[in-house]
Formats: sequence, C-alpha cells, structure tokens
Amino acid sequence: MRKMTLAALLVVAGCVPLAAQENWCTDQGWNNNGMVTHHEVREQHLAAAAQNEVNPAGNGSIHVHGWSNSDILVKACVQATAHDIGTAESLAKQVTIIDGPGRILAHGPETRNNTWWSVSYDIWVPTSASLDLHASNGSIHVENTLGQIRAHTENGSVHLKDVSGDVEGETTNGSLTIDLAQGTPQGGKGLKLKTVNGSIHVQLPATFGAEVEASTVNGSVNNDFVEMDRDKRQQRTQRFTIGSGGTKIEADTVNGSVKITKQS
Repeated sequence: MRKMTLAALLVVAGCVPLAAQENWCTDQGWNNNGMVTHHEVREQHLAAAAQNEVNPAGNGSIHVHGWSNSDILVKACVQATAHDIGTAESLAKQVTIIDGPGRILAHGPETRNNTWWSVSYDIWVPTSASLDLHASNGSIHVENTLGQIRAHTENGSVHLKDVSGDVEGETTNGSLTIDLAQGTPQGGKGLKLKTVNGSIHVQLPATFGAEVEASTVNGSVNNDFVEMDRDKRQQRTQRFTIGSGGTKIEADTVNGSVKITKQS
C-alpha cells in the first residue's frame, strides 16, 4: 500500500536511512569563475520543543522527516564560497546552525567581496512535533509528521507528504503539493495553501470529508470528488463539499492550477 496510516507513522524506525547518510553534502571543492566552494556537514542532537522553528537564512532548503525517537537530529550542510579554499573554510567555521531547543536557525557573517555562505537542513523530528519552517531561496519538504505545520518560502516549492490536517503552506514562486496521511482525523484547523506563481495539488484519502474553497486567476480548478457542470468547472473560484465536509481546505494561486485528487 503506497500510503502510510497514522498508526504506521507512530512506529517509524528510530534510525536515519543509510541513503540519507551518504553523498548528501559532498565537499567537491569545485571552482567556478575563480571562486572556490567548501562544503561540510554538521550533525547535532537536541531536545524537541513544543514548537520547532527552522530557518536556514538566505539560500538553503529544509527537509524534515518524522521518526519514533523523542529527540531531534539535525544534519546541516554548510557551504561557503570565496576566492581561495582557506578563506572558504574560515568562512564556514563562522556559521552556526542551532540557537537551542526549538530554534534551528542559521547565522553567519555578513557576506562581501563576492564571498557567501549557505545552510541546508536535513532534520529528523518526533512524529508529533509542531513545525514552523521558513526559507527564502529554497524548497521545503516534510514527510511522516502529524503535528501542526507552518511552511513558508519565497522562491521554492513546498512538498508535504504523509502529514496530518493542520497545515499552512505558502510560497511566492513555486508549487505546493500536500499529501495527507491515511486516517487523518476529520475537522481541525485544516489546510491553508497559497502561491503566486505555481500550482497547488492536494491529495486526500478517498473517504476524507472537507469544505473546499479553491481559486486561481490564470489556470483551472479540478477535483476527483465532486462532479460539476461545464459552467461551474470554468469558474476561477469554486466552493464545494467533499463527503460529509468538516475539514476546511483553502487553496489560492494566481498563475497556476489547483487540483484536489483522491489518493490511489
């Protein structure tokens, strides 16, 4: 079966997959236009908090996985670019990746003279953890978590898989894909999704109930659950009830389509 149930998510093995440990942030020492880039991986365990904020600052992506452990594992790929490898390594050493429990935030020196740094996160959290994720130029991926999710980026996609039904996702330039876990409870805070330039795709269990409001300016709105006549299908804003209703789903884009589909 492709989808994980809520019960299965709660017994996810408390280990990091081998594939995630290898070839994630290889120090290639590559040279581009006279600039040299240094990569290094930092790894740290910390206690989970009621709300867990993650922000790589500037250019960097976020990938969060749910696991059965009670603590949080942070793996950070720190990248620094300068005119020579020594300066790049020194720049990377000035970058910090964690403020403390609940605050997984990157800080570093002001960039100048064509030198720069970035951090991307690969993080394992308890499946019940609540997440507040912010990126500027990078994507956000979350999988196998059941807590509240707030995911915001400017330039990048948001992809949430096997999550529960309390989600806010927003980007300016990028798509949003939300795939609810089987057994997600009806009702609750629901899903609030917004982008300017990109599509929105929500995948729901076949028996899920929801009140949907979906809108686009330049695009179409389609769903697998409710049949509509031709005039209704052509409307840029559509409101309809799936099953017995309950969970509120708001999906809003300017340039892109909105799709609400059944999980296979």
